[in-house]
Amino acid sequence: MPSQGRRSQPLPKGWDRQTRPRILKRDRHVCQWPDDGNPAGICGEPANEVDHKIPAHLGGPETDDNYWALCRWHHARKTAREASAAAHARAPRARPRPPHPGLLP
Repeated sequence: MPSQGRRSQPLPKGWDRQTRPRILKRDRHVCQWPDDGNPAGICGEPANEVDHKIPAHLGGPETDDNYWALCRWHHARKTAREASAAAHARAPRARPRPPHPGLLP
């Protein structure tokens, strides 16, 4: 069984043997990250990782159209951005500042 690492939800059944290879083949093992600077419109680097376009914890479906092949760099960048957004969403709000002493009744 594959390691769960820091995943928020378990991998779907058959992920390693079926889904991941199917998505990599569909995307020709090419990173699909959008890149306006590239004539192809995508990163285009070799891809060996598959990720959700919309994360599962945000309601992304476990369907092929929500998966894409990514290079290691873009997968790490996307995961870090999502983790940062989740941490900020969980963070407690800062305590309100006490009123200035000269303004107290």
